[in-house]
Amino acid sequence: MGKVFWVSTTAFAIGLLGISLQTLLRKNWFHVTVSRDNFKADYNHTILSIPTIYYPKGKLLDVLPDWHDERNGLFQLYRLMPGDEFKLDYDILNDGTNVTAKKRISDCIFPQSIMCRPCFEYESASVNAADILHDRQEGGEYSAAFAHIESMTSIGQLWEAMQLPPHILKTLLFEHAFVSNFKSGLMTAPMHANSLTSSMAVQFVGKKTWIFFSSDVTRNSNMLNAFQVDSVVIPTQSPKDNYDIYVYTSQPGDVLFFAENWGHTVYTHEGPNLMLNFRKLFFMNILRRPVDWIHTILTAALLSNRKPFSNRKIKQTNMSPYSSPYFTNTLKKIQDGLCGDGDVSEWDKVMMKVIHDHVQTSTVAEHAI
Repeated sequence: MGKVFWVSTTAFAIGLLGISLQTLLRKNWFHVTVSRDNFKADYNHTILSIPTIYYPKGKLLDVLPDWHDERNGLFQLYRLMPGDEFKLDYDILNDGTNVTAKKRISDCIFPQSIMCRPCFEYESASVNAADILHDRQEGGEYSAAFAHIESMTSIGQLWEAMQLPPHILKTLLFEHAFVSNFKSGLMTAPMHANSLTSSMAVQFVGKKTWIFFSSDVTRNSNMLNAFQVDSVVIPTQSPKDNYDIYVYTSQPGDVLFFAENWGHTVYTHEGPNLMLNFRKLFFMNILRRPVDWIHTILTAALLSNRKPFSNRKIKQTNMSPYSSPYFTNTLKKIQDGLCGDGDVSEWDKVMMKVIHDHVQTSTVAEHAI
């Protein structure tokens, strides 16, 4: 019985690896010809609301004692009760809290887009996160995306300020910091999805407007048909049938959970902004799409020339896809094919209108308070 089990298990694992290798050869961005013809706005979308649990100020642990249980939903927002506010003291980000940031291009010729690269210079610099929030940095508007905060003291203080479950901090794989202080809002993250882990996005300062697509829309060949690039997937087309989207504007105190392969694009509002995205690996991240998950590992290891989980400690791991030449070359390919002449696809225009309408609505609502 034991021998039969191990033979069967080994055969299954070899078969799964073979299918994943075949997928790697067939579904990658080397084979994609980028054209606006692939991103037509032929079908209707329905806007849905994110399931939300409200909590009183200082009582987050009462409703969130642990990482959100995905058996209760793969997509969940925890938000302060109406009328309550969360305010962060920027100075808890100590002098050692530097992030890798890029400067905003003041005379950018590229249009606002959910698919093309944001208007930032290619060169990066090490900038103190508190200086960005206080607008003390010199030489322009800096933005940190998929950045890594090396100071565990600062991460711990941020964690404590939000009153997040203290025992799960040590179980996380890595964090990504997003820090900015723009004079006017702009798109800061083109369409992508993390295909390895579950995510917890915590908004400490400012607001961001997101569009989310479920994994069924992101990975479906009749929908966005997203292909792997390093540790993320990026759409190769617009949906070929009617589809649902979630549109959401964050506020300080928000804690948002979403699973692997949930596609999203992000607009960052003007003013100081700090959001941290923490990642955690569960067995279900693998089990829901085992071929795609193994494909991700193979892509990162073989095409991106780095190890996806080289170190599990949050304080030593930086999993930014921007560190991969494969990723940056793919973004350039998308940029040249979809936005190189200063225009964008029809589907891009439709999604940008959704974002701008939501930004305007949230701004009017904020001023009415």
